[in-house]
Amino acid sequence: MKIDVESRPSYGMAVVTLDQGDKFIAESGAMVAMSTGLSAEPKFNGVGGGGFVGWLKAALAGLARKFLAGESMFVNHFEATDGGQQLMLAPAMVGDVIHIPMAGRKVTVQASSYMASTPDVDVSLVWGGLSMLFSGEGAFFLDCSGDGDLLINSYGAIEQLEVDGSYMVDTGHLVAFEGDLQYKIRKAGGWKSTLLSGEGLVLEFTGTGTLWLQTRNVGSLISWITPQLP
Repeated sequence: MKIDVESRPSYGMAVVTLDQGDKFIAESGAMVAMSTGLSAEPKFNGVGGGGFVGWLKAALAGLARKFLAGESMFVNHFEATDGGQQLMLAPAMVGDVIHIPMAGRKVTVQASSYMASTPDVDVSLVWGGLSMLFSGEGAFFLDCSGDGDLLINSYGAIEQLEVDGSYMVDTGHLVAFEGDLQYKIRKAGGWKSTLLSGEGLVLEFTGTGTLWLQTRNVGSLISWITPQLP
């Protein structure tokens, strides 16, 4: 399998070349185009198992991801029936795509930033903490771990930042993080700064690890568009 990311950072698109038998899982609606030697099957966005009980577990997991994390309820499972098959994937928003080779890593991803992965990447829904309910960005993250390949996307360009100590990130600009990083939600400053500066709440990370940040904020886009609507 080969993964190339083109047209970064404004219009990122992943081009995945699969050998016979290779599989890839992508968010619903992410496919741009594909070779005819690929099969595509929609499945619930969750791990279930065999039989009716397994189907029910997967359905409930898909419902949880849709209504708790804002993901799609279904994902598409692609499999190459012949060698040299091509799959093109892109996010819904104008922005960036990056490829992360996992190799035993664990990356925690903002739920809306997950785009696709190979089947050997375990993707689980995790509670971000009660305070995240007030962030406006959702209270759940996705823990991605294992081997294989992970694709994440953003609104705007993705900037990678190495942290050793502490760093503050606006909640609307976080894409993903990994390493020995702990976080807590707090005000950007005092009450005056919070109410008048437009910065609102931030995530304060402490420890050592990597942050992936997006240069644009979907919440700010919505706030700009809303007054323009009739």
